[in-house]
Amino acid sequence: MERMARPLTQSRFMVKADTALDSCATPATQHEDRPSMLYFEKQNLVLFATPKTASTSLEAALAPMADIVLQGDPQIKHCTFHRYKWRLEKFLMIFNESTPETVALIREPEDWLNSWFRFRHGSWLNDTSRSTRGKSFDEFVDAYLSDPKPEFASVGSQAAFLTHPVLNDQVQTLFRYDAMPEFLSWLEARLECSLELPQKNVSPQIDTSLSEQMRFRLRNGCARDYALYDCARSAA
Repeated sequence: MERMARPLTQSRFMVKADTALDSCATPATQHEDRPSMLYFEKQNLVLFATPKTASTSLEAALAPMADIVLQGDPQIKHCTFHRYKWRLEKFLMIFNESTPETVALIREPEDWLNSWFRFRHGSWLNDTSRSTRGKSFDEFVDAYLSDPKPEFASVGSQAAFLTHPVLNDQVQTLFRYDAMPEFLSWLEARLECSLELPQKNVSPQIDTSLSEQMRFRLRNGCARDYALYDCARSAA
């Protein structure tokens, strides 16, 4: 018997974890970047919220138009492509028979770490193990490349966020963060709307110079991230 797709109702569907799961959040953790994955049923489009790629601003602009917004516990909001393929893709295909299109932004890896370093330099993390105060960017990158990573440098990986290691698969459409105008034009065409992004979670401006030796180590240590970025859509 042929399976029939079920349409979503006109009201938005909010997937939210039990708030008790996040009850241990402190003022320091509450400032961390926790954007949401969004699904647009008419366009059958999933937008992944890669941290430190204006994802909080994108959520603010796009969540009112989305049919499904993942909310609550960070493990739900920060849905990786791996976790999406494991569970959520099958769920979304209840509403649309075809496989959803996936899209995300990716930032140049050094610039991405630069943003994390500056963000964790903020006063809300003072006297916590996640603060980068008193450290140079070289020290931060060195810590990021170590195993295990200290907490202040434990910020994940864009490659791990955007790929599925077992299926050798990845987010279908990737735009470079520095091609934001092209990405917004693509979204406006797909969603048939006009977009203006509010400024959210702007990191403080501090010295973030990186030595050539550490840059060389970063390129070797994050080869998968650089390969993804190099293949992403760039500015015209």
